[in-house]
Amino acid sequence: MEASKRERCVRPQRAARGQKEKRTTAQKVVLWVVFGIFVLYAVSLLIPFLWLLLNSFKTRLEFSAGVVSGNGGLSFPAEFDIANYYEALIGFRVRVGSGESASDVNLLGMFGYSILLTATTTFLEVFFSAATAYVMAKYDFPGKRFIFAMVLISMVVPIVGSLPVMYRFMGKIGLRNTLPGVWFVYVSGFGFGFLLMNAHFKGIPWTYAEAAQIDGASHFGIFFRIMLPMSVPQLLSLAIITAIGYWNDYATPKIYLPSMPTVAVGLDSLTKEIQKTSDYPLMFACMLVAIIPILVVFACFQKAIISNVVAGGIKG
Repeated sequence: MEASKRERCVRPQRAARGQKEKRTTAQKVVLWVVFGIFVLYAVSLLIPFLWLLLNSFKTRLEFSAGVVSGNGGLSFPAEFDIANYYEALIGFRVRVGSGESASDVNLLGMFGYSILLTATTTFLEVFFSAATAYVMAKYDFPGKRFIFAMVLISMVVPIVGSLPVMYRFMGKIGLRNTLPGVWFVYVSGFGFGFLLMNAHFKGIPWTYAEAAQIDGASHFGIFFRIMLPMSVPQLLSLAIITAIGYWNDYATPKIYLPSMPTVAVGLDSLTKEIQKTSDYPLMFACMLVAIIPILVVFACFQKAIISNVVAGGIKG
């Protein structure tokens, strides 16, 4: 009897499973159409990258001749020469300072400045965003709603008008052209990361904190030993998105940290020089070299970017 009951229970499950796997003709057509659209979209993204890659191996005269001939430069170079990449990494330089203290920084040096600036500001921004979001999500205190409203308003109001005031203020307190000064400008803890982590922490049950409090954990212990480890996928996703934004930003380092030009600052300077020399293959090589770190980071952490799962659980 028990065996027959189990069989009767299993058969509907198998049938339902089979119905889910079976698709109608209309569904298959829709899936193939969607697949074709995404393939075309992927090709449209790869063509500009291929165009940059092919032209980065050409000489200036060969690239100009290809554009004049009408093929738009989308052709294989006569000879794959890495001279543009050597010039991009070593030869291309940006003048820093003035007078006797002036020096030239090549793209390798800019990579070092970009990595240092991106890594430190990303760590600080993610940490302060998580800390402020946790406090706003899990604790009640006077003025909580007012602070949250001010955060939303600050995201709507443009900050361009405050740039002269901020520049003078940084000079008054002696933080202009210093790394802590850029941290002061960049890191706030109440940006996009705050909204993302605030929604995440609201979704975590307070039962985890209560279980930790029974074991004698303090408020700081709950945050560092319970909440942060449970939020690793979200923190990694936020860190990658934040790092990409800092890596591509050239305005803030150029204004507040002129002695440490980043890769984005170098590409901005190169773009202005290219207008005089028309050496576009060199610019293409610099652009490809500059995006390699972003591609590597994305390839290594692509699962973390799309992951939105909180590990762990409480039974009982």
